[in-house]
Amino acid sequence: MKIKLKSLLTGIASFAIMLFAIVSCEKGDARNSEVSALKVYLTDHPAEYDKVLVNITAVEAKIDTGKASCKDDRHGDRPEKPDHDADDHRTRSDEFGFWTALSFTPGSYDLLTLRNGIDTLLATGTVNGTLRKIRLTVSSVSVVKNGVTYPVTLATGTANFIYVRIHGNDIDASGDSSRVWVDFDVSRSIMEVNGQFILRPVLKPFNDRNFGGLEGNVKPAAAAAIVTAYGISDTATAIPDSAGRYCIRGLDAGMYKLVFDAGNGYIDTTISGVQVSKGRRTRVADIVLKK
Repeated sequence: MKIKLKSLLTGIASFAIMLFAIVSCEKGDARNSEVSALKVYLTDHPAEYDKVLVNITAVEAKIDTGKASCKDDRHGDRPEKPDHDADDHRTRSDEFGFWTALSFTPGSYDLLTLRNGIDTLLATGTVNGTLRKIRLTVSSVSVVKNGVTYPVTLATGTANFIYVRIHGNDIDASGDSSRVWVDFDVSRSIMEVNGQFILRPVLKPFNDRNFGGLEGNVKPAAAAAIVTAYGISDTATAIPDSAGRYCIRGLDAGMYKLVFDAGNGYIDTTISGVQVSKGRRTRVADIVLKK
């Protein structure tokens, strides 16, 4: 079984992980699997910083091998019997599963170099059971803003760990492999308080088969536009590249309003009634902002 994880950072943004594999506790069950080859990738949408540097020292997967619990997609989520992330950093295993290390090259990753579909291989490994969580061990986080580097404090109550919970719909199990992306929304995750930066990770797993997306172009580049998609239950933001191209992935199916927040004297523009469909990336008509 193979699993690829791609990580996507949208900036005002997000970071994502993509899981490529097949996970199954029974034959024919794409949610779990006896043996799974796991690959972790990073990709990004930008934030309003020059850089967002995350020093990652380990990547692990939490695996549930229980024969009964593997059929329960919400095992560990329910309030009456929760699997708290804060408990996981104290032990290697519990009633909800055990942690297994993935092959990984430690280093500092600038999440803002990965945007609009670009990704980089982060980790690989083999797992046996139902994938419940991905865990990143982070030694430091910093942002560069206007050329100045600032340290970022990880304030999650889980030491220096960042957790991503995985459910069945998050995984694309089509073909001979499964994939899942995890969007790390930087704009909502990094806060500046009295000159200090704090990280409270906001993460959303998804895949291109079970979720939808939007893409298009906004010009001119001088408008320095920020594009935000607002849905009934979902919101996501992207910053176009130098050519004006933007791409937003991992959206729930439904109707969206697109807001083009312009700068440098250009006028904001809003488009309503943009339909996002499961398994598709909707092409939005080009937008030309005016003063």
